[in-house]
Amino acid sequence: MTMKPLMIAIAAASLVFGSAMAQDHSHHHNHKDHTTLGAAQVSQEDSIYHLDGEWQTHTGETIQLAELQGQPVLVSMIYGSCTTACPVLVNDARRVYQALPEAYRKHVKLLMVSFDQDRDTPAALAEYANKYGLGENVWLFLHGQDDNIRALATLLGVRYRKRADGDFDHSNLVTVLDTKGRIVQRTEGLNRPVDEAVAALMKVIDDNHLMHH
Repeated sequence: MTMKPLMIAIAAASLVFGSAMAQDHSHHHNHKDHTTLGAAQVSQEDSIYHLDGEWQTHTGETIQLAELQGQPVLVSMIYGSCTTACPVLVNDARRVYQALPEAYRKHVKLLMVSFDQDRDTPAALAEYANKYGLGENVWLFLHGQDDNIRALATLLGVRYRKRADGDFDHSNLVTVLDTKGRIVQRTEGLNRPVDEAVAALMKVIDDNHLMHH
């Protein structure tokens, strides 16, 4: 009978210890417990090109978003050290692009904007583009200041927050912008079908007669 209290004590201790371990994720770095944030509502009247902040590209140039107008843009917000959702989002953008008929592809820009002002320097983004084989001209990775990142995320309805470990919880969203930088279509989630985004891009290109340029 004397064994029982001891067993209960051990069980209780392991429960306490177990829950302490569970809360302290620093013991196992590969256990990334990210929270996906749902996308916020957006206005389809607002253009991202009204934002006048400056951004650095992964090729080392300084640009304003307005320089992208005149073509449809497929935009997503990611961060480079994310190994869970972000590579899937980048691949989703690639899947949309590859599903476009060839003649349409040259009219589209794939824009990946980082949440991570500190770690995603232009050089880090260049390395990221290189790692995933995204070197061709269609891809543009942007590093910006925190207030510019926040303003863009608000217009796109991308919710994000920085965690204590320096990583980010964020919405998973791929957005189609028209030639004036207004939202025409959004796909939320990962590995989603690409048909609606492809159709939206083709419509922008057709409506603006870009094929004839």
